[in-house]
Amino acid sequence: MFLWHFIFVFIAWNDRVTRGFSDAHYYWAENYSLAEKSWFSFFSYGTDFVVWLNYPFIKLGIPFLGGFILYGLIGYFAFLNFIHWITLVLGTSVKFGKFNLLLLLFFWPNLHYWTAVLGKEALIFWSLSVLFLGFTTQQFKNLSFVIAVLLLPVIRPHVGLLLLVAGGLAYLITSETPFRTKLKKVFFLLPFAVILLYMVLRLSEIRYLDWERIVRFNRGSVLSFSDSGSYVPMETYSWFYRMISFYFRPFLWEATSFRTVIVGLDNLIYLILHGIALVFLYRYYAKLKLIRLPFWWYTAVFFSLFCGMVFIYRYANFGIFMRTKIMYAPFMVVALLWLSLELKNITVLNKSKN
Repeated sequence: MFLWHFIFVFIAWNDRVTRGFSDAHYYWAENYSLAEKSWFSFFSYGTDFVVWLNYPFIKLGIPFLGGFILYGLIGYFAFLNFIHWITLVLGTSVKFGKFNLLLLLFFWPNLHYWTAVLGKEALIFWSLSVLFLGFTTQQFKNLSFVIAVLLLPVIRPHVGLLLLVAGGLAYLITSETPFRTKLKKVFFLLPFAVILLYMVLRLSEIRYLDWERIVRFNRGSVLSFSDSGSYVPMETYSWFYRMISFYFRPFLWEATSFRTVIVGLDNLIYLILHGIALVFLYRYYAKLKLIRLPFWWYTAVFFSLFCGMVFIYRYANFGIFMRTKIMYAPFMVVALLWLSLELKNITVLNKSKN
């Protein structure tokens, strides 16, 4: 898998060099000079924080490719965390006939590509993989978990906020403590939610809560993609088709090149997994009450749902749909597989008893 991942590192690097401009160029100060800028002039949240992290390496003279290799290593270690978490939750094999479905997760092309890029995605995926591992093992005091808790909201406050809300709802549903105690703990999270919301407003330059201003800002964001090659006219769609577009497009028949065929297959598999889970839910719905859905499961599902509900009003481009997908889809896929397996196992167990 190491070799597979670093194939994508060089593909991602070559893509950015060929294009000549990208976010990666900014993160590694390729299109401006750091000569008159101090290290701590970048000590903020969002994009500037990534430059702050990179500043010492840039000053050491590490080239652009070296930056990709560095972030590729972060993405690779994120995959190791992800695989560790998967094996805890699902075991080492989920068979479909003779094929181990987990291989699709371990060698997921879109996921490898975006975590091989010099940018926020490798750091975000590393943080999320550590957090979901912690949610599952209930080990919150190790250094990796603490770094992930701090790193995720500093790089992308809106993602931190969505995960916080998802986790809060999951806790209310799964905790067996008295309801009043649960509410007290959830209210304890409110100051952190307010801080993250403030950071989001500052980064978006909305500055204060004004619904009309938020709507205008989101509309401007969507329309900013109108000149891109893979623009999606989200404003013309119904809410339902916006959600379908965000989660599952481009469809395979919308492919225009070899790469978009790969992307289309990626989305097709993701759609099929959702379909299988829905069939299992419909067929074995009565068995659902026999399953104790864990905290991590609810968090993954709520997080995926909230990402869709928010980003359909912000994004309108197939490329950014796929880039955003690496935040929620890996954990949602594991949740779908876990639920399908649990429903199947309960059914088999009941049949054996009868």
